Amino acid sequence: MREPILKAVAMPPRIFWAPFLPAIINLAIQFPFMFMGMGIFEMNPLIFVVPIVFVHVLLVIAGAREPHLSSMVRAYGPMAGGSKNIYKSKGTKLAP
Repeated sequence: MREPILKAVAMPPRIFWAPFLPAIINLAIQFPFMFMGMGIFEMNPLIFVVPIVFVHVLLVIAGAREPHLSSMVRAYGPMAGGSKNIYKSKGTKLAP
């Protein structure tokens, strides 16, 4: 009973060896550019395979160094704006 829970925490989901969320973000950014290039400029879609694969390889390397990259991307959202201190002091504090 404990093994599937530990396995899910220890090995986060991946898409072709890259962390799940950054790989989906990569495709969500690059596919619209590919379709716009195909529709507006009548470009060959095979040209866009090179940057997609290149970024994916970079994500695989980054995912090998930090396996929980997807969790780090999800955790960045609430903290992206920073925080404001009520009292003036040096540095940023998470609580007033």
